[in-house]
Amino acid sequence: MNEQGTIIERSMLVQASPASVWKALTEPELIRLYHYNWMAESEWKRGTPITWVERVGPEGILRAKGTIMEYLPGHRFRYTYYQNDGGLPDEAASYTTVDIKLEQQKDGRTLVTLWHGDFAGLPQDVRRTREAGRSWVEALVGLKRVSEEQNEAMAA
Repeated sequence: MNEQGTIIERSMLVQASPASVWKALTEPELIRLYHYNWMAESEWKRGTPITWVERVGPEGILRAKGTIMEYLPGHRFRYTYYQNDGGLPDEAASYTTVDIKLEQQKDGRTLVTLWHGDFAGLPQDVRRTREAGRSWVEALVGLKRVSEEQNEAMAA
């Protein structure tokens, strides 16, 4: 986290190509494997809405939503983010921004860099940042696992 404690910054190396990481990052069925059984739904274009729906039986529960700000396959995925159960009103000031960048390394691995912020100004901003940071650690470990499995499947 940054000095003020209201921005999350994480990075990790994944033993997979950017294409494999991108697939795990944007395909709804793969996202569900590492992100709380939530499925992301979108047209996957800049300026379009994105929603995360938890599948519970035949119905889904809307858990989070936002708007895609940047969508560069294999390179960058940036979007606004609002979590429905966060106790905040659904208004612009309650949304944060997530920015994920992928960079291919010389050894074939992919450097995944995550930036999520800014929580400053939200009620209990430091607590919200810490909770989101813990969730991101779990999600990134899952993204790594699914990406590496996809990479192996693509190579076979």
